[in-house]
Order: sequence, then C-alpha cells, then structure tokens
Amino acid sequence: MRTIKLSADRPVRIWDCCAASGGKSIMAIDILNNHLITVSDIRESILANLAKRFQAAGITRYHSFLADLTGKENLPDEQFDLVIADVPCTGSGTWGRTPEQLVYFAQTEISGYVDRQQKIMVNAAKKVASAGYLLYITCSVFKKENEEMAAYIQKETGLELITSQLLRGYAEKADSMYAAMFRRNL
Repeated sequence: MRTIKLSADRPVRIWDCCAASGGKSIMAIDILNNHLITVSDIRESILANLAKRFQAAGITRYHSFLADLTGKENLPDEQFDLVIADVPCTGSGTWGRTPEQLVYFAQTEISGYVDRQQKIMVNAAKKVASAGYLLYITCSVFKKENEEMAAYIQKETGLELITSQLLRGYAEKADSMYAAMFRRNL
C-alpha cells in the first residue's frame, strides 16, 4: 500500500463536501494540525448544526457554504489537498441498529443513490489538487455504492485508487462503512 502524505510546510487545504454535522471534518482537524477547512452541504439546517458542533469543539477557522454537488453550480474556485466525500447513500450499514429500515427499503432505491453519487463524485473530483487525495465514504454494504462506485470514480475522473475497505461494524455492534482513498497524480 502506498503512503499517504500531505504537505507539512503549508496548511493542508481540506474540503468536506458532504459535511453533514461535521464529524469527518472534526476528525481531520484533530489529525492535521495545520489546516484550512471548507465545509459544504445541500441543507442549510445541517450547516447550522455543524456550526454549533464546531463551536462546541472550539473550531472557529473554517469556511462553509451551501452546495448541491449533483450540479456544477456553487463549486468552490480553489483546489484542495484533501476532499472528503461522505456521500448520501442507502444507509444499509446502519441497519444493525435500525432494522426497521429494512421494511421500508426497496432494492430499486439503490440506483437512485448511485446516480446521485456519480454526479457528486465527478464534481468533487474536479477540486482535488495535483498530488491531492479524495476520500470516498458510505455507510452502505452494497457493492453498487462501494466497490462499483470506486471503479466508476477511477474510470471517470482519472484518480488513482490507493486503497479501499468495507469496515464491517456489526460484529462490534457498530455501523458498517466503506472507504476508498484516491490520489490525483502529478
């Protein structure tokens, strides 16, 4: 496996493009001391919740904006060293703690999520800087949203897949997640 290295001589530019309440942003801030963070989400109310959570965590230096990443509007002008994309998904990795969701789920819903994920990822990938990284995340266990999406991202964006893994949480009484790390070559 290749080593993931972000610059230590200047602030790491991070964009959490589907930020929700900011959990992945907070983790990135904890790991990367020297950072400039930008967060976005499609929902204004969620960004308001994120602001409260950031305030409670003592995070004051960040930029936030509303964005529907299925379109090309509202994309930031700058490039980022790390783009975090915890995309909307079926949530099937959470069903161990919410089994009632199985009753309401129809297999046909997967294709709608996949279509949305593809649009988001093509747009988000455009903002990965040279030698930068893109972290794709779902809380899904479906291959169409995970491994097949990773192959799509590679094919459509030219980013190199470095590593990917389905993190099986049910044995630990936790959610299952999928993560794939990509890199833009120089």
